[in-house]
Amino acid sequence: MPSTPLPARLRAAEIWVVLGLLILLNTAFVAGLHWQVVPFGLYAYGRFLVLGLGLVGLVALFRGRAGARGLVQAMAVWRVAPGWYLLAAAWAPLLCVTTLLTKGLSTGFQVLRADLGIFTQPAALMMILTGSVIGEIVWVSYAIDRLAGRFTVLVASLIVGVFWTLWWMPIVYLGVGVIPGLPFGALLVNMLGVAAMCGFIYARTGSGVVVLLLQVMLNSTLLVFPVLPTSGGLKTYWLFAVIYLLASLAMHVAFGPRPLFRVGKRGNSALEERAELRV
Repeated sequence: MPSTPLPARLRAAEIWVVLGLLILLNTAFVAGLHWQVVPFGLYAYGRFLVLGLGLVGLVALFRGRAGARGLVQAMAVWRVAPGWYLLAAAWAPLLCVTTLLTKGLSTGFQVLRADLGIFTQPAALMMILTGSVIGEIVWVSYAIDRLAGRFTVLVASLIVGVFWTLWWMPIVYLGVGVIPGLPFGALLVNMLGVAAMCGFIYARTGSGVVVLLLQVMLNSTLLVFPVLPTSGGLKTYWLFAVIYLLASLAMHVAFGPRPLFRVGKRGNSALEERAELRV
């Protein structure tokens, strides 16, 4: 419990307060970078540290140290069927290839290009890993799990996708260390798909490790295949975002967890539902 009990209404609104404050913290940090108040050298890891430490501090305020320690609970869950690891590893590359093949139907097929240079850059890989670990804890193990106690896993994931996009918006709007020409609409569609797939994997396995693999593969694969605006063009990125969202939604429709939109009677969290969904 927090040392000073918070008002009941504030505690009840924890998830909304935390997500809102995390976005404000990120906005302040990015604005500081933009106006050169904060050294730009802090950008690479700073945005993730602000996000992660901000979450830990806010959760400790609401639920004490025990609540903060519980944020990494899902990272200890790794004993799941090997097929989930295979799905997490293959998901992003498969959809990148699907995007390029679909694009080829209208523009003509070309030899698929893959730039593997990212795997020879330890610093870039470390940043991807750091961002993916903190992202899994904040957006999935905390946000989706908390919201899944109020909404279905799918709805909770889509709500998180909106907040995830809002977290990115200051970075995109101020143009601080982000891919140039990234449209807000496509970013929203992409993040809705990303959150939906994270929610699906998390609800079915309860494993932060599998979700982490999913995100590491996504963040690195986007730099391998030409699907980003800078490598494949704006239309290609839009196509990828739509395909990713539709494919993620299809996983929910085909394999649950259910109900998709109607809140269940128990209002269990995603981790509580996992016991019934484990395969």
